Amino acid sequence: MDCLPIRGMVEMNINDMHKKAEIVEDNGYIVHLFKMHKPFGTIDVRGKSIHYANDVCENWETGILKEDNEHITKS
Repeated sequence: MDCLPIRGMVEMNINDMHKKAEIVEDNGYIVHLFKMHKPFGTIDVRGKSIHYANDVCENWETGILKEDNEHITKS
C-alpha cells in the first residue's frame, strides 16, 4: 500500500526555527516531523485517531512537542 499524505504541510516559524509536520497513512497514521526544511523524525500514532495525529502536528509546529520527546524516532 502506498503512503498518502492526509494533511497538507503546515508551516509555522517559532523563534526562527522552521517546523512542519505531515500525516501519512500507512496502516494507521504516522506523523513526519521537519525542522529547517529537513526531516527530523517521526511519531507512530497507529491505533490513534486522525484527530490525535492532527494534535501531534499542531503541538510540533507550535513548540509544545519538544525535540527531546521520547516518542520521536529521529531520522
